Amino acid sequence: MSINDYPAKLTDGYYYVRTAWEDEESQVGQYRTLKSAIARADANPGTHIFTGDGIAIYPEDEETVTVSEGTEEITLDEPEAIQDDQIQAETEGSEEVAAGTETPNTEDSGASEEGATEPTAEEIAEAQTEALAEGEYPNDGNTETILYARANTLLNVRSGNSLDADKVTVIKKGTVVEVLELCDNGWYRIKCEAAECGYAYVSNAIGTYFNTGTSLYTVQPSDSLWKIAEKTLNDGKKYTDIKAANNLTSNYIRVGMQLLIP
Repeated sequence: MSINDYPAKLTDGYYYVRTAWEDEESQVGQYRTLKSAIARADANPGTHIFTGDGIAIYPEDEETVTVSEGTEEITLDEPEAIQDDQIQAETEGSEEVAAGTETPNTEDSGASEEGATEPTAEEIAEAQTEALAEGEYPNDGNTETILYARANTLLNVRSGNSLDADKVTVIKKGTVVEVLELCDNGWYRIKCEAAECGYAYVSNAIGTYFNTGTSLYTVQPSDSLWKIAEKTLNDGKKYTDIKAANNLTSNYIRVGMQLLIP
């Protein structure tokens, strides 16, 4: 099939832009509209547009990617499957695969479809607005960081504050995210470069998936926890609060480390 045989706009599912179908971390976006997906793929040489079945449809000079059989799938859902996530995250050499997908064979190329029409900035903006409307997850409209949060386990990031929402990406244990909104059902709306609208959602419904802080401090040469507490909390004795917020079991810190400040 030619790319022209695929719908210009999907009503169900997404077009996924990533380097290889089996490599979720290489994903740079997912789109309802084909034009937006093409624009993102062209802006990121080496990526391809995949259907929800793992078929590469752009650039068209690539061979059609077929889905290999027999791949074991690992579900990363929260909160129901969080224990499975923790076990899987600690398994050496393990690779997380999105629920509902299989692992295909693919080749890497940055070639573009000859003669393809690139969408205008206005068309991309319109597509992003449509994507927001399709999400049907109201938010307070805030675009400023209100909290910093570090994940205590492997977690899915979704397009809405519901386990039914499409998965956008995955964050690993230890990842620090910027929180834009605390949703009523315990989810966080966070900044997310992988989402075309710039934000996505992650669950903290049980209240144990994240440690949070009002600010983020990067450790400098000659710093100690006491000095950092003096700088940020105006009291060196509060270094124990910083230790607790960052799950530190000792006073050891290293230059460049990012610390949550409670």
